[in-house]
Amino acid sequence: MHRISNLVNSDTTLDAVLQELIALTVNVTGCDACLVYLLDAGSGEMVLSASQLPHAGEIGAIRIRVGEGVTGWVAQHEAVVALPEHAAADSRFKAFGALQEDTYEAFLSVPLTHRGTLIGVINVHHREPHQHSADEVALVSFVGEQMAGAIARARLEQQSRNASKRIQTLAAVAKTIAAEDYMDRILQPISEMVAETFDAPVCSIMVVDEERRELVIRAARCSSPEYLHKMPVRIEDSLIGRVVREGRVLVVPDVMADKQYRYPELARKNGLVSLLSAPLMTRENVIGTINIYTGQPKTFTDEEIGFVKVIAGQAAIAIENTRLMSETLEMKRALETRKIVERAKGILQARHGLTEQEAYLRLRNESRRMRRPMRELAEAIILADDLDMKAEPRPLEAQSA
Repeated sequence: MHRISNLVNSDTTLDAVLQELIALTVNVTGCDACLVYLLDAGSGEMVLSASQLPHAGEIGAIRIRVGEGVTGWVAQHEAVVALPEHAAADSRFKAFGALQEDTYEAFLSVPLTHRGTLIGVINVHHREPHQHSADEVALVSFVGEQMAGAIARARLEQQSRNASKRIQTLAAVAKTIAAEDYMDRILQPISEMVAETFDAPVCSIMVVDEERRELVIRAARCSSPEYLHKMPVRIEDSLIGRVVREGRVLVVPDVMADKQYRYPELARKNGLVSLLSAPLMTRENVIGTINIYTGQPKTFTDEEIGFVKVIAGQAAIAIENTRLMSETLEMKRALETRKIVERAKGILQARHGLTEQEAYLRLRNESRRMRRPMRELAEAIILADDLDMKAEPRPLEAQSA
């Protein structure tokens, strides 16, 4: 009773629950082997899920239909079967060559049920004939009934973790689309269009990393793969960084002749000569640059510079909209999290008679202890409550209807 109580109120994994179930059953019966089958709701089959004797290759592989063999009969009728000897001679018996337990004499099979729902079956085997006393059957049935609740809870928590992972994955995909892919899909065509307009071998769009004080390439049309692998450009002491610092267009007739240009060898190798760099601005802030390198010496006209400024403005709007979308998505997630936590607090208050503050502290403390986000824990509580409500037996009037 002590071990069962501790297990039911712990965060033990399903595998650990099954092993404890086997250990308790062996202790109660003094049997030579013990097998646990769990019902797979999807297929409607009983699946070998744990054993006292080693069956690494059979765990998860051996399946029995409900109604098939003694185990399936017990699952179907939710009734105990006790065979004191010659178990294999029973008309319901189905043998599996990989299970040495099927050669044993005595066989006790007990259903595992939780709130009227079948969870699985536990089978107890003795090598020699063995009379199963009423007390022994009652004890195994009691252990099975109590452990079925622990198994149901462990399964629920596992489902909650999987659901949480799926939710996190969806959130990560949404964040990527909002914060990265959307920006790249807009900026890349802009860089390609500008490169074609100026017949430029390189046109890049760089974004300011405020924390590192660097410019990072986010999109580029270039004939040189080496350019794309350039290290981020420092804002403080670089040629293009000057565009960010001063907030105005920079025109360089020949980058090879400018001492501030950090990649003369790259320019020489790829035939880069003139540079036009314009700031991407939102209000008074420079958030990046658009950089056009020509393959021949070029004097950029006022119309061309004006055109690049307009393009730079469009690129800046795309980046700013992306950031706003990301912030909006983050605010939406924060609001959703708050709603989920509030709902979980309500469940804890109703179930355990807690105040709102006590419910919140329990959630927070469990979140810290388990090292899991509070939202994940709250979702598990809500999912458990929903499943418990669905598992409640229906009124007789509803059943007869």
